[in-house]
Amino acid sequence: MTTNNQSPAPVNSDSFGDEDEISLLDLLLVISENIKLLILAPIFVGLAALGWTTYFMTPVFTATSSVIPPAAAGSGGGTAAAILGQLGGLGGLVGGALPAQGKHMAYLNSDLLRDEIIQKFDLQKRWKHKYITQTRQALKTGVIIKDDKKSGLITLEFTDEDPKFAAEVVNSYVAVLSRLLGEAAIEDARLRREFLEKQITEATRKSYQSPQVRDAVIQGLVREFETTRLAEQQPNPNIVQVDIAKAPELKSGPKRALISAITALATGFALLLFVFIRQAMRNAGQDPESADKLNRIRRAFGLRPKLKS
Repeated sequence: MTTNNQSPAPVNSDSFGDEDEISLLDLLLVISENIKLLILAPIFVGLAALGWTTYFMTPVFTATSSVIPPAAAGSGGGTAAAILGQLGGLGGLVGGALPAQGKHMAYLNSDLLRDEIIQKFDLQKRWKHKYITQTRQALKTGVIIKDDKKSGLITLEFTDEDPKFAAEVVNSYVAVLSRLLGEAAIEDARLRREFLEKQITEATRKSYQSPQVRDAVIQGLVREFETTRLAEQQPNPNIVQVDIAKAPELKSGPKRALISAITALATGFALLLFVFIRQAMRNAGQDPESADKLNRIRRAFGLRPKLKS
């Protein structure tokens, strides 16, 4: 029995390169045959978009203000906590009575503040909203708040067709924030004062190792009490408004050149995809099997099948 060992026919590696070359040439051929469409149409659409933004889109203006919020109240709380630590774990209670950090951002992002702005400018009527929740959402989206935690600077931006109105909204945000923080600071000071009053009474009744320790603790609490009492009588904390919002002279939008360029590029990409698909359909129509599949697809969509040549 003889075994016929036949080696497989060698594969010509150049055939793959030829196929790639043919495919690339086919693509270049499709592009060259539609070069006028691919160049002129995006230019025309881009110019049309430029004209539309120029004559039909209303210019808008962005007002900006930068503020530095007041430092968190109760800086003496650390001293009070250290003194009350000698009273047996009471120091933590003072720390718990201190106002939380970042309260200004909580107010800026609250419906409490937004509702005051909405009521002041009658925004629900101005923006023709049926529900106030729509107006709140529009104001939340429209007012951009940037909190730079490194520098502590807060920037507020608002964009509107009326530059004067845009500035008024931003400045009103700062004014309402200042009042809300002032009210909160006074309430925090009142709570700390009441708490310290109770601790002074407790300190006078507690026994100590020596009269000197007792006097030091009570005197420290009294100093904290006086500081807190004065803070309770202070006016609203000063928010440093670095830049007061003014009616901007230059419009911030629409960005006509950018819109025109993006429109032209999108049109060019869509047309390029279109001419490739159209050429692929033509090539498929020349193959009997592919042509039959295309006709079945046409029938599925209720279209008349293409007659075979």
